[in-house]
Amino acid sequence: MLREGGAAAMRLGVNGWRLHGALTGVGRYLSNVMRYWDEEAVAGRFERVTLYTPAPVDREAFRLPATIHERVLSPHWRMLVWENLRLGPTVSDDVLFCPSFSRPLFARGRTVVTTFEATEKLHPKFYPRRTRVLYTPLHGWSAGHASLVVTATETAKHDIVRAYGVPEERIRVVPLAPAELFRPLADGAARETAARYLGTEAPYFLFVGKLTARRNVPVLMEAFAELKRRRSLPHKLLVVGLNTTGLDIDALAARFGIEADFRYVDYVPDVDLNLLYNGAEAFVMPYSYEALSLTALEAQAAGTPVITADAPGLREQTGGHGVFVPDVGVVEIAEAMDRLARDAALRGELVANGLAHAQRFTWERCSLDTLAVLAEAARLRVREERGAARHA
Repeated sequence: MLREGGAAAMRLGVNGWRLHGALTGVGRYLSNVMRYWDEEAVAGRFERVTLYTPAPVDREAFRLPATIHERVLSPHWRMLVWENLRLGPTVSDDVLFCPSFSRPLFARGRTVVTTFEATEKLHPKFYPRRTRVLYTPLHGWSAGHASLVVTATETAKHDIVRAYGVPEERIRVVPLAPAELFRPLADGAARETAARYLGTEAPYFLFVGKLTARRNVPVLMEAFAELKRRRSLPHKLLVVGLNTTGLDIDALAARFGIEADFRYVDYVPDVDLNLLYNGAEAFVMPYSYEALSLTALEAQAAGTPVITADAPGLREQTGGHGVFVPDVGVVEIAEAMDRLARDAALRGELVANGLAHAQRFTWERCSLDTLAVLAEAARLRVREERGAARHA
């Protein structure tokens, strides 16, 4: 039956499973997106917004507006089990927002799924067998059966069309933003923080991200060794990120002869990370492929030049403001680092242009644009109900 008030009378549900445990990229994305859904933003779009979680969340920590109601669906099972055995059968909202690639196999209303990339389908060699067998088909099915798909770059949109066959007209691009704390700071604070992690105030190159196969950390380490062989530079290399592939970092450092000039840290708090971005000579991303990289925007927002592969997604994410390497090889990465270490004018240009580019993006805009997509899905629901009423 068609409810009075159209889309404004619709109810929105949100899958909040990712807000529990260690807050990953998707959890941060969801908390930032919901932060601006206050009464003014929601009015005229939804009469009620419900966040479904397997256990209570810290509303104050996530700064959730009062307009977002929380409903706990226990127990706290693994995400895919909870999503299909608790969330799907329980939720009767008109639109269900699924922020992490997958949706329940059964859902009563419209679904909007955020799919950040389709790299696992297009470049399976970079992923373990479990991902290829379980998650790739699920993510493709979810994108294909969603009413609308949200992604963050035009590159990712084209990849989703190519990989999963989702029609372009069902995909909405909503760019992400660097967190507000990523910004230029005084040099003194940055030097002190770098010294804590490196044991010296020497200049350094920085890598931040999971040590996955497609991110080529061994290539970066060998390129740094090549740079040190070519020139007598005081620079260090700092790698920050979870070692998800079990790389023997110490053995690689010894093999390349960079033990004295290399440091690896698996985790750095965001406050320190901003200071490390600030102090770095350059942020180096020797990725084979990436449709989306929030760390590139974070580095630019902190006033740090970026070295990365000459790939469509990375050019798009950086706004074309970086040193782009056409081939991610040892010599090419070494030459790019050498160029930035020597060329102060180039560094200054990249800092200024990168800052201007990063400042174009805000979480408030991302939040409100995402809410607009969800409201669009609600209007699709209204049109369906009206069509059914006319033919009844």
